[in-house]
Amino acid sequence: MDWLTQMNEALDYIESHLTDEIDLDEIGRITACPAGLFQRIFPKIIGIPLSEYIRRRKLTLAAYDLQVSDCKVVDVAMKYGYETADAFTVAFKRMHGINPAAVKENGVSLKAYPRLTFTLLVKGVTEMNYRIEEKEDIRTVGVVIKASQENNPIPDFWGECYENGTAEKLCKTSPGKPLIGICCNMNNDGTFNYMIGIETTAAVPDGMSELIIPKSTWAIFESVGPMPEAIQNVWQRIYSEFLPQGIYSHAGTPDLEVYFEGDNSASDYRCEVWIPVVKK
Repeated sequence: MDWLTQMNEALDYIESHLTDEIDLDEIGRITACPAGLFQRIFPKIIGIPLSEYIRRRKLTLAAYDLQVSDCKVVDVAMKYGYETADAFTVAFKRMHGINPAAVKENGVSLKAYPRLTFTLLVKGVTEMNYRIEEKEDIRTVGVVIKASQENNPIPDFWGECYENGTAEKLCKTSPGKPLIGICCNMNNDGTFNYMIGIETTAAVPDGMSELIIPKSTWAIFESVGPMPEAIQNVWQRIYSEFLPQGIYSHAGTPDLEVYFEGDNSASDYRCEVWIPVVKK
């Protein structure tokens, strides 16, 4: 089964389960991709987290139900998985801008988010510079936080590491080596660990952790341009162009962002994205 078919079947599954439990493990089975990794990939292609897409679809259908039926607000709230009418009302108003009880009033404006469909878009105008490398285990040390697609503390985390001297301390453990952002331990709830670290053979500094990245085949992509826009574009193209249309799949192990020295706001700033891959 090809990638587009798998992704659309996952969306079919989500659409048919908007009024009951959505099993992320079942999505993983459909897409042949671990559920945690799927949740990480989804916003890089679509631009919003999977949970936000599901929320928008539920609230779109809830508005339809309230418009065309005599259902009570509390019944619609329960139908779409909200524990209380109050929680539903807050979410509904945040998206639509009105209380759910007002949807039948004349001239009311509502928002509708249609079901997504993945299609193959032929691009190819701009080349992607990448190389394939085999690497043995990579030993890293660094500092770790828990992150998610909905609450992204990573930019602030980098800022704190530079401000409090952590970045400088890491660089001293392995002079000449670049700092690395590592995404690992992806969980079904969409959370994952993010490490700012460095490859080193030195002892683990106080207050830091060690992470061994297993032997892998890496697809390594070059990013050129100011941060974070340039690397975000690379991530988007990896998951919407390179992996769907190529001979490789994500191996499900940690992926890396490798940051070289330089002015990361410059138009010629260079860094790399490392994706662990296996042949399809």
